[in-house]
Amino acid sequence: MEASGFLSKNINDYSIKTPSGRVVTPPESRCWVVNESRFYELCADDRIWFGESGNNVPSQKKFLSEVKDGVTPLTIWTYKEVGHNQAAKKEIKNLFEGSENSVFDTPKPLDLMKRLLEIGADNDSIVMDFFAGSATLAHATMISNFITKGFRRCISVQLPEKIQGKNSTLADIAKERIYLAGNKILQDNADKEGIENLDIGFKVFKLDSSNIKPWDADFDNLENTLLDHVENIKDERSEDDVLYEILLKYGLDLTVPIEERSINGKTVYAIGLGALVVCLADDISLEVVEGIGKLKVELQPEVMRVVFKDNGFKDDVVKTNAIQNLKKQGIDDVKSL
Repeated sequence: MEASGFLSKNINDYSIKTPSGRVVTPPESRCWVVNESRFYELCADDRIWFGESGNNVPSQKKFLSEVKDGVTPLTIWTYKEVGHNQAAKKEIKNLFEGSENSVFDTPKPLDLMKRLLEIGADNDSIVMDFFAGSATLAHATMISNFITKGFRRCISVQLPEKIQGKNSTLADIAKERIYLAGNKILQDNADKEGIENLDIGFKVFKLDSSNIKPWDADFDNLENTLLDHVENIKDERSEDDVLYEILLKYGLDLTVPIEERSINGKTVYAIGLGALVVCLADDISLEVVEGIGKLKVELQPEVMRVVFKDNGFKDDVVKTNAIQNLKKQGIDDVKSL
C-alpha cells in the first residue's frame, strides 16, 4: 500500500492507494482523521484495515488487548456474530419440545445475550432483565457462568401476561425455560470439567401484599374483629411466604442460605449460618426454645436474631420464659409477628 505525495491545504486531505490499486480520497468537505505522516506509521504498524479484498476505504484497527477487557465493541454487530431471531426461535422450539409453552415468536438470540454479558457484566455481577420474555438472558447467564467459571446472578422480571390460545402466561414460559435450560446445560456438558460446580438453581417470587393482616377495627363488631386477629397471618399464606417477607424486612438477600432444622418436632429455619433464626410453628414449647439456644453455640454467628409467630407459643408462660432463656444464651434480639 502507499500514500501519494499529494498534500492539499488541509494536511489531512490526501489520496490513498489501497492494496488493490484503487485510489481513494476523503468525501467532499471531509478529511482523514490522521495526517499523511501518521498514516504511514499506522500502515507500518499493521493498524490499517482495507477490508478482506484490500479494496475498501481504510479504517484503523484496534486490538483486543487495547480495549476494555478485550470485549468493547468497535462497530455494529452482524447476525454471524450474535445470531438472529429465526435461529433463536429454533433454539427455544428445540428446548421446549413436547411442551405446551413451546410457542414464542420473537425470542432474543442466545449469542446476543452472551455478548452483552461479556461487555457489560463481570463474573460476579447481578444482571437484571426487566422484560424477561422467554428468559433468554437468564439462559445466557447460566451458559456464560459455565464457560467463564463465573458466579453471575440474574433477576428476571415478567408480568403474568396471558398467551392467546394458551392456559399459560409469559411468566410461565420464563420459569419453564430457566428450568429446562439449566438441565440441558448439565446434560450437554456432563463430561466437562467444572460442570459439577455450575449453579442452575432459581427461586420464583410473585409481587403481593403483606402476609400479615393489617389492623382494621370494626367498632360496630369489635368482638369478631379481635377474634379474627388472633391468627394474624392471612389465610392461604404458607410458611415460605412469611419467611421471605421476614427476609425482606430485615434487608437480607433472598438468595442467602436457608437451612431447615427440626427441633422437638417443630421446623426452625437457620438463615445466613445462624444470623437469623425463624420459627413459625404453633405450640412452641420451652424445649424448642432451648434447641434454638443450642443452635447459637453450634453455628456461632456474631449476632443471632430470632423471630417467632406471636401466637405460636404454647401459652404466655412459655412466651415469657422463652425470651429470658434466649437472653441467657446471649440472644437479645427476639421478635414476634
